[in-house]
Amino acid sequence: MRLSPAAEAIPRSGIRAMAALAQGREGLLHLEYGEPGFFAPEAVRRAAARAVMDERIVYTPTDGPADLKQEIARKLLRVNRVAVDPERVFVAHGGVGALYASLGSILGPGDRILLPDPGWPNVLGQVYTLGAEPVFYPLAAETGFRPDPESWPVDERTRAVLINNPSNPTGALFDRAMLERIAAVARKHDLWVVSDEVYDQIYFGEPPVSMLEVYPEGTLAAFSFSKTYAMTGWRLGYAVLQPGMRDFTTKIVESCYSSSSMVAQRAALAALTEVGEGEIGDMVASYKATRDRALEILDASGRRRYVPEGAFYLMMPVPRGVSCESFARLLLERKDLVVVPGSTFGARASQEVRVSLAAGRDVVAAGIARILELTEELEQGGARLGL
Repeated sequence: MRLSPAAEAIPRSGIRAMAALAQGREGLLHLEYGEPGFFAPEAVRRAAARAVMDERIVYTPTDGPADLKQEIARKLLRVNRVAVDPERVFVAHGGVGALYASLGSILGPGDRILLPDPGWPNVLGQVYTLGAEPVFYPLAAETGFRPDPESWPVDERTRAVLINNPSNPTGALFDRAMLERIAAVARKHDLWVVSDEVYDQIYFGEPPVSMLEVYPEGTLAAFSFSKTYAMTGWRLGYAVLQPGMRDFTTKIVESCYSSSSMVAQRAALAALTEVGEGEIGDMVASYKATRDRALEILDASGRRRYVPEGAFYLMMPVPRGVSCESFARLLLERKDLVVVPGSTFGARASQEVRVSLAAGRDVVAAGIARILELTEELEQGGARLGL
C-alpha cells in the first residue's frame, strides 16, 4: 500500500534535523532556531492565565473572534499603514497557518508559484501538499539577497509569487521601490502576491512597507504574533485576505484544524491592547545590538558580505569544497555550536549556514567566532580533516 506522493516530495526541515542531532548534548550554543530569547510580555501571560481560570475554553469561529479581528485591523492601520476591514482578517494557527490558508485559497494541482531561493522551507511543503509546482527565483548575497522581478520565469501556469519581507533566512528587507517592481510584474501577468510579513515589526532602520499598501488588489499577507511578542509556542497568526474570500478560506481551514486556540487568542488580544511600543522596541533594540556585534566581528575578520536589515538572521558562507551539511555537523561535533545548513532554505544557499541572531549578543558573538575558527582551520588544512 503506497503512501502519499505529495508527502514523499516534502523535504524534512533541516532546522528540526539539526535540533534533533543536538538533543541530549549539554554545553552547546544554540543558533539554529529563530526564536526570541525573551518571555512573552507579562500582560500576554496574565491574559492567558485569566482565560484558563475564569472562562470556559471552547471552540471559536474558524476565522477568529470579532474583537481580536478588530484589534488586528487597528494594528494594521497603526503599524503597517493599511486600512483593512476586520472581515478580511483571518486568525490562524501561527504564521504557517496563515500562509496555508492563503496558498490553499489560490493554488490547485498543476498551478505554479514563484518561491524565493533561499527561502523559508515550510512553504515548499505546503505547495507540494496542494499539488502545485514550485518555481524558484534567485536571491544572492551580492545583491543583498534582493530579487530581480523582471527576470522571473512567468508562464501561463504561474498563478502567484511569494515574497518574505523582512526575510527568513537572510534578514534582507525590500524597500518600496523593490515592492513597486514586484507589483508591476504581478499586474502585468495577473499574479497573486503572497506576502510573508511575519517579521514586520523587527527592523533596524526604516520600517518595512507592506505589500498590501503597494499592491492592494492582489496581495494576500501573512503575519504572526510569534516574533514581535516572543510568542512562538502560542501558535497564533493571521492572514489578510481579499474581499469576499473569507467563506472560501474558511473551508480550507475547517478541513485542517477547525479553529485556533482560544487561550492564544485571549493572549494575542492583550498583546495588541496592553503591550506598549516601548516593550516591543526594547526587544528589537536587543536584536539590533546583537546584529551590530556580529557585523563588528565579521568586519574585523574581513568576512562581512552584507547587512541584515530586519528579522534576526545572518547567512554565512562555508569554506570552498565543504558541504554546508558537513560544516554544520563539524560545528556541532568540534565547536559545540548548532546552526542550520543553508541547503535547508534552497539550492542557492548550499554553500551557506544560517545563524540566528535571536539568542543574545554574547551567545551570538561566541558562535560567530567559532564559525570563523572552523572556517580558518578548514581553509588551512581541510585535507587533514578528511574533507
